[in-house]
Amino acid sequence: MRYPEYVVWLKEQYAKIVFEPDVVEEIGPRHNPVRFPGSPPWNMDWWIKFNDGKHAYLYERWFPMSSLSRGSTVGRRGAFSFHYGTLGNKVRPTGWPAREKSGHPAILRIDLDPKGPHIHFNGEEPHIMQDKVKGMRIEDTSPFDFVNAVLSYRKNQGQIDFDAIMNFTVVK
Repeated sequence: MRYPEYVVWLKEQYAKIVFEPDVVEEIGPRHNPVRFPGSPPWNMDWWIKFNDGKHAYLYERWFPMSSLSRGSTVGRRGAFSFHYGTLGNKVRPTGWPAREKSGHPAILRIDLDPKGPHIHFNGEEPHIMQDKVKGMRIEDTSPFDFVNAVLSYRKNQGQIDFDAIMNFTVVK
């Protein structure tokens, strides 16, 4: 995907979200090219804070399709983390929330990082790798899939869990 296409897609998908009235603060989704205007790498960060002490923090990191093509305008999503859980007190120097694993574990976090695609479901440990997650291809999860799942989970007051909302099963 090229950055201008990404920006259009991001705006179109964002316009479809219906937020609940208890969203007390939202930063983003912010997106910006890291080096050159209109080309990879680029970042997206998004923070949604709810009035009950929960929050969603999402980020994506997009990289050039090929490390050999420095002038490439096509990006690939090389890393992301979509987190929903309780909000701690720590804040990064950038103003974004810092993850506090001990006192504020994830209710659901979906990651693509150097460990590979995995989720954290109802706690920080263990990393549940893709081969143990059936019905959902982790790498294909968009930030909007995640935000809509969070909003559905909240609307149902946790009575329907994320695995049912996102149609995945964790196998042993």
